[in-house]
Amino acid sequence: MRSRLEGLKRLVSLYGGIEEMYSTELQRQTAAVREAEQAIAEQQGALRRSASRGRNDLNAGDRVGWKSSQVQREIAEWKQERLQQVRVERERSNEEARRRYLASRLRSEQVKHLVDHAAAKVAIDAGRRTQAGLDDRFLSRKRWTDARDEPEVAAEMKAS
Repeated sequence: MRSRLEGLKRLVSLYGGIEEMYSTELQRQTAAVREAEQAIAEQQGALRRSASRGRNDLNAGDRVGWKSSQVQREIAEWKQERLQQVRVERERSNEEARRRYLASRLRSEQVKHLVDHAAAKVAIDAGRRTQAGLDDRFLSRKRWTDARDEPEVAAEMKAS
């Protein structure tokens, strides 16, 4: 039973390592989603800045500046659309990584529970063996004492 328990403890260690690996992957995927969201926010800022510059150029009568702002706005919109697609892809990957991590965590917890149960069984069995040994010694001593005292009791009964 002890060898089985040792094997299970190694299995717990293995599952713990796998769980940690999936946790790291989940963190990496979550960071990638955040990175895409930050890039989208930067493009939104660029879009607002180009729109503001375009209005200022239009008010100032700078047609070339206004056209340049329009081109920058279109580029920012195109980048933002592409980044939205990247974000969606990364969110899918992140969700898949989350599922893998949760499944790994569940398996790890199940194996831990199995090891805890096996360890408790080993402890109970060891306690029972110890108690059986103590009981055997007690009975042996009692029989030995009874056997030793038996001739004395028989002699006392004859004398009475």
